[in-house]
Amino acid sequence: MRRVVVFAGALIWAVPALEAVKPGLPSKTAVWAAAARALGAKNPNPDLRNPDYLAIKFLGRRERAILSDYPMDALDLDYDGAMRELGGKLPVMTHAFRTKAFDTAMLDALKAGATQVVILGAGFDSRGYRFTSQLRGVRFMEVDYPPTQEYKKRRVKEILGKLPANVSYVPIDFTKDKLLDQLVKRRYSERETTFFLWEGVVFYLPESAVKETLHFVRDHAAPGSRLAFNYTFNTDRNVNNPESLYAKWGEPWLFGFPSDGAAAYVRREGLDVISDIMTVQNICTASVPARH
Repeated sequence: MRRVVVFAGALIWAVPALEAVKPGLPSKTAVWAAAARALGAKNPNPDLRNPDYLAIKFLGRRERAILSDYPMDALDLDYDGAMRELGGKLPVMTHAFRTKAFDTAMLDALKAGATQVVILGAGFDSRGYRFTSQLRGVRFMEVDYPPTQEYKKRRVKEILGKLPANVSYVPIDFTKDKLLDQLVKRRYSERETTFFLWEGVVFYLPESAVKETLHFVRDHAAPGSRLAFNYTFNTDRNVNNPESLYAKWGEPWLFGFPSDGAAAYVRREGLDVISDIMTVQNICTASVPARH
């Protein structure tokens, strides 16, 4: 299970318990998701291809060993061969859709005037490295639990040769740090329009933590700022199911939105809704309303 910690009026991440993650290594779900993106990036059809061409670079020998019961070396095969070996074990198409949708949401926010990007629970997110030209002049911040972030930084150095100047790393020690304080140290401004990305996190949080995060964005971001996140429904068989794959990996799903989607829920918590897509993946994009 995950040790959930609330801090400073906002919870953005659930720290995996020791039985779920070996010290100094990413979680199984982080590797599993990266593998789905890496395999999807091999798709020869550009309309269906996952745009995360860097995902495969994060999956070296150490990371692949975390999913020891998966034929992870199949990632080195061509698309058809890799799909035959791994396609049935990974959510390849859903992650291709999700990656494209969040890439578009970020780029749309930048076009609308966002000058800050905050990735909540960054994990192996690669957008700060894939979109360097579009992010010129933008403060790009990756927020994560310190051990997870230090692992990510080591991998980035191994992959790129150095940490890129355009990315700021925001470590959060949930027992003593406040999110706003840590962001401000990296020059975050509540007065500037921000795009928050909250990918692959909501499932693992209790409802109280989901609300606290929505409230953090509502209360500490400029009007017009946006938050994009993916979610599941409370009827999903994986939610609160001790027999689910995620629970067996020590990372159970704890929360789902009502069956009519996230829109009404998000509005009740004080944010406007730009879109609530319920197709291949459920993805909600919300915005901070004007102050009255």
